[in-house]
Amino acid sequence: MCKLFDEWSNDIRQFCLNNNYDFEKAKKMSQSWGKDMLVLQYYDPEKGKNGLLDETPMPLVLFIQREKDGTLTFEQTEHTKKYIGIAS
Repeated sequence: MCKLFDEWSNDIRQFCLNNNYDFEKAKKMSQSWGKDMLVLQYYDPEKGKNGLLDETPMPLVLFIQREKDGTLTFEQTEHTKKYIGIAS
């Protein structure tokens, strides 16, 4: 897990609570990051078994950005509810 997720975990947990998402699912997602951004992606172990012959992109689930004032913004995608949503 990257340091940004650890550093931002309280804010991410609160975002999940506010939007009926499962923080534990989000915590287990594949992560990509930069200096002030974190991307959560869904990894399907059943896909991509053929290496470079199988170019299966991982769906972007949640984009998190730290703004200049230090606050975090969360950008949901069409995959957010599917992969970290709490089943009704």
